Amino acid sequence: MSDAFDKVKQLKPRLTQAATALLARATPGVDLRAQLDRPYVVKGWLDQSAVSVFYGDANVGKTFWAIDLAHHVFEGHAWGESRVNQGGLLYVAAEGGAMFANRMVARKARFWVLPGQMVLTGRNPDAAALAEVILHLTATHGPYRLIIFDTMARVMGGADENSAPDIAALMRSVDHVRQVTGAHCMLIHHSGKDAAKGARGHSSLRAAVDTEIVLTRDEDGTRKARATKQRDYPAGGEVIFSLRVVELGADSDGDTVTSCVCEVKREDRKLL
Repeated sequence: MSDAFDKVKQLKPRLTQAATALLARATPGVDLRAQLDRPYVVKGWLDQSAVSVFYGDANVGKTFWAIDLAHHVFEGHAWGESRVNQGGLLYVAAEGGAMFANRMVARKARFWVLPGQMVLTGRNPDAAALAEVILHLTATHGPYRLIIFDTMARVMGGADENSAPDIAALMRSVDHVRQVTGAHCMLIHHSGKDAAKGARGHSSLRAAVDTEIVLTRDEDGTRKARATKQRDYPAGGEVIFSLRVVELGADSDGDTVTSCVCEVKREDRKLL
């Protein structure tokens, strides 16, 4: 036997404006479709509008490797066996050193370089100004695909790379640049004291990035770059590379001045 309460209709709760916006984004899983074509910078390695970190010990060839990768993206040339989506590129040489120009000349690189100090942490980070510069360059030269920060430690300024809040502040700045420009943002970093335990600093860095690549040098001199984390690609991709000496000219004493260029020798897809 029913009573009067059975005839009362339940009222739908009134949602706040914020909740209504969230509800509008909710989608039944059955309506989702496989994403077959993905925007990439280097196919199988770097996605468009993502964040990566690559690291290694001192003198393993990190800057040479980064310049070579940047050169291939800017010129639209395949990198190893991987397709490249050609586009603009900015290399933030916060730790370039006096010989950075020589490395660019040796590679015959033509992409844009921003040398000197830049800080992406603290109360007044340079992220908004950097994004504005890249949008200006985009209007003149076309879409930017890749922004490289060399090194992570330098663009953190006085912040502590062992601090989770400071890493979070860095990633907020990097995400701002990525979201505004649509470019992939890459951080060059250093190995920790025990290279087997990964990059130097707080573990939250690895969790925050989409791609992690480690550069190593074996006892026989073989240099490798290996993807140890991929958010959306299979991890484990590896390239073998070498450094070839290039003569640039002679100094005022008549001594030969040299630099190096990175050359990818082989790519292995030992995926995890």
